[in-house]
Amino acid sequence: MTTLRTRGAPARRTTRPGPRSPPRSTDHDPHTTLSHPNRTTKENDMDENTRYQVLRNDEEQYSLWPVDIEVPAGWQPVGKEGTEAECSAYVDEVWTDMRPKSLRERMENAGA
Repeated sequence: MTTLRTRGAPARRTTRPGPRSPPRSTDHDPHTTLSHPNRTTKENDMDENTRYQVLRNDEEQYSLWPVDIEVPAGWQPVGKEGTEAECSAYVDEVWTDMRPKSLRERMENAGA
């Protein structure tokens, strides 16, 4: 896994780049872990023993976040908790349109 640092974004494993996602690494790893600024790289690696919750932001983008860490501003829990695999499967099921909400709305209004 590749570890990247961002400011203000929750730590997450993403299989799809969001509109403000950092560039993917050159090793073509489809799973990128974004680091929480207050944790070390080792602590940021998603682990099988950690319980996660699924978060969603106002643009209807999803993220996995450890349940024992305060939810960052701009993100809300959606009510799904579990292992990384369970939460990732849920996100894959519900996040079918990668476009941010604002872009979807602009495109719908342009077509009307």
